[in-house]
Amino acid sequence: MKTNFALRSLAAATLGFAALTAQAADFTFSGQFSHNTDVVQIDFSLNSSQAVTLFTDSWKSGLNFDPTLGLYDAQHAWLQTIDDNDGSFAGPGYFDAGAVLPAFAAGHYRLTLSLAGNDPIAGAKSIGFTLDGSTPVALADWVQPSADINAGDQKGGYWSVHLNGVDQAAIAAVPEPGSVALMLAGLAGLAGLKLRQRQRQAR
Repeated sequence: MKTNFALRSLAAATLGFAALTAQAADFTFSGQFSHNTDVVQIDFSLNSSQAVTLFTDSWKSGLNFDPTLGLYDAQHAWLQTIDDNDGSFAGPGYFDAGAVLPAFAAGHYRLTLSLAGNDPIAGAKSIGFTLDGSTPVALADWVQPSADINAGDQKGGYWSVHLNGVDQAAIAAVPEPGSVALMLAGLAGLAGLKLRQRQRQAR
């Protein structure tokens, strides 16, 4: 049974600067994945149009997994998938994910980090990934599609992501799918109870 990954990531996250600031700053978050379906989600915002750089630097020449970033708007509609370093700046390794976004519009956004092979679903109106609904596999037992035995891949689960040039950033508290299902079941049960009470009162 999976533990609440969002809470574990929140506890492990480290910020390069304070989460609330009056001007654009650079933020760094890091943590540890244990399964191929693990995802971390980060909310960030810009007060004005400005250049933004988003990148990971945790691949470490195969010491850790090949990461993929997903970019979404305030309504969580997919905007872009960032897979591998686009070569426009130094810092990330070859299989790290990174991109420079010039003149990025002011607003609220969400960034996701997942393992390549569990990619953001392009064009989706809500956040989703290709391995959603599948049984999680421990990284030690999973062969990542992009793994290269010649690159010394060692199945490490460490991740580190940087958001440079944003005004605010924080790990998003995302409930586990099982928690959502339990909540919906509870609401349905309450609705059924109220309906039965009304039916008895009407008799």
